[in-house]
Amino acid sequence: MASNRCAVCKILNETCAQGCISAPYFPSNDKNFEDVSKVFGAVNIRKILVDLNTPEQREIAANCLRYAAAARRRDPISGCHGIILHHKSILNNIEQDIESTKNELESYVGPDRVPKCFDLPMPEDFLTTSASLDFFVEKIKSLNAIQKNQLMQLPAADAQMIMGKILWKGEDPKMDDGHGPGAAGASTYAGQ
Repeated sequence: MASNRCAVCKILNETCAQGCISAPYFPSNDKNFEDVSKVFGAVNIRKILVDLNTPEQREIAANCLRYAAAARRRDPISGCHGIILHHKSILNNIEQDIESTKNELESYVGPDRVPKCFDLPMPEDFLTTSASLDFFVEKIKSLNAIQKNQLMQLPAADAQMIMGKILWKGEDPKMDDGHGPGAAGASTYAGQ
C-alpha cells in the first residue's frame, strides 16, 4: 500500500486509506504536486479538501491550487495577483479602445445613433447563480487532459484564438461581426 500512497500522504508520511480524500486529486505520480505542496503545505491542502462537500468542489479546488502554485513558481513576488493585474490592465486598455471608438463613431453618425450596448441591464445575481457559468463548467468538464493542461497555462498573446480552439475543438466559430478564432481582423498572433 505504501507505494500506492497519494502525493499528500507521501509528504505527510501517512498510510493512504482506501477512501483517502486526497487520492483522486493528487495521485502519487502528480508532477505538479511538489509546487502545490511548497506553496500551500500538505496539511493545508488536506484541510481544504476535507472542508469541501462534493467531489466537483474538490476537483475545482485542486485545480485552483495547482494554478496558483504554478503562478507563484513563475512569479514568486506577485503570483496570481500579478496575473490579475495584467488582465485588469488589458481590460482597461480594451475599455479605453471601446470608449475611443464610440466617440469616433459618435462624431460620424451622431450620439443618438450609436447603439448603447453597454447599458443593458444585468441581473444582480448574474455571477452568483450557477446557471450563468454552467455552459463553461460543462465545456471544461468535457476537455481531455491535454486541453485541461493547456487551459491551466498562463494565456498567450492571442487568448481568444487559443480558447476558441480549445472550447470549439477545432471548429471554426467565425461570426459575421469578425469575432472568433477564425475571423480575419486585428490579432496579436504572428502571421495574421
